[in-house]
Parts: sequence; C-alpha cells; structure tokens
Amino acid sequence: MRHLRLVYLLFLLVTLCSATIVQAAPELAVERGSFNFGSVAQGKKVQHTFTIKNNGDAPLQIKKLDASCGCTAAKPSTSVVPPGKSAEIEVTFDSGSFSGKVTKTVTLTSNAGKSPVYTFTIEGTVLEQLQVSPRQVSLGAVSSSSATQAKVNIANNSSVTIKLLNVTVTSSSLLIRPTIKKAELKPGESGVIEISVLAKPEAKILSGYLHISTSLPQKKEITVPVYGSIPK
Repeated sequence: MRHLRLVYLLFLLVTLCSATIVQAAPELAVERGSFNFGSVAQGKKVQHTFTIKNNGDAPLQIKKLDASCGCTAAKPSTSVVPPGKSAEIEVTFDSGSFSGKVTKTVTLTSNAGKSPVYTFTIEGTVLEQLQVSPRQVSLGAVSSSSATQAKVNIANNSSVTIKLLNVTVTSSSLLIRPTIKKAELKPGESGVIEISVLAKPEAKILSGYLHISTSLPQKKEITVPVYGSIPK
C-alpha cells in the first residue's frame, strides 16, 4: 500500500513538472505597432522607438529584425527580454531618396509561442526640399504668332536659403523665354518662374524642357518637361 502511494506521488510530481514545462513560454506584446511621422523635408532622418513586452513566463528572444528596404534601419535595446520586462526597438528611416507618401515596415522574428512574427509600420509624407508644381507644363494650343504664358512654382521646404541660379531651355520646336521672378527663397518661401512660349512655324510636335539650376547641393538641377499642341 505504501509502495503504491509512493508511486502515485511520484507520478503526480512528474505530471505537474511536465505541465509546468509545457506552459512556460514567452509572449510578445506590442504597445503600439505603427507610427505616423506626419510631413518631413526630404533628406531628414526620422527616428521612432517602439516598445515591446514579454508577457510570458520564459525569456523572449529577438532572433532578427528585417526592414523593408535599405533606407530603414532597426535595432533592439536587448536581444533577450525576461518575463514581465520590456524592451525597445529603435527604427530610423532616411527620407533622402523619397517624396510623397511613404510606408516602410520592420518585421521582428522571435521565439514567442503564439505570435513569433510581428510587423511594425512607419509612414508619413516626404516633402521635396525643392518642390516643383506643376511637374510638367501642358500649354495646350501654342501658335507661332501669339505667345502662350505659363508659370512654374517652386517651394523651398528645406531649412536653408536656396537660390535659383539660372534657367536654360532645350527644345527644337518651341521658343521658350523663362523669367525668374524671385531668385532667392528662404525656408518656407515659394517662387515663380514665368515662361513665354511660341511654336516654331515648321514644328509638327511641340515639346521641350526647362533646366532650372539651383544652389542646393542635393538638387543642383531640376528638369521640367514642357508640352504643347498645334492649333487646328
């Protein structure tokens, strides 16, 4: 009888230990997995820190962090998160090669039992340091006797004063005369380049380019296509 009781107690102890081992697992919890950085000037680096927590009862191991492109870097504050503790994932996005709306992701792979993979998202709008509008000038019908007028607007979204140095023209079918109305643009200011356009009498297809030279090292020249149509 005593022998049977001892066997039963040993069996119960082994069962409880096994259950404890099976239940012990890390659990990944994310406080907030997305971040909108709003609007930034092109070239600025955006940094954000995401917070994760291990809600499990075993150490959480961060195996790897994969960014969606080389413009985004991510690093954890630690590679192992003890039960009940938190860690930070620092994400840096370099906006130098982007404009407009941008969405980038960082995927974390861990040893979490239920959700071992989690994707963080960082998004926003990148404003070109020199923003041109329109990006191409559509003149409509252009005659050879009466000039067509148009404007190109340039906004300085950078943190430094930028000069519009010169405007040259490339076209075999249009006579384009550009005029810079404001050559020096302080941060936040906008300027205008006015153009007066005539079609060459023999031209069949009306097109050309404006080449705007600037003092901005990252964008020394801006090219704007110009199109027109022959009057019927």
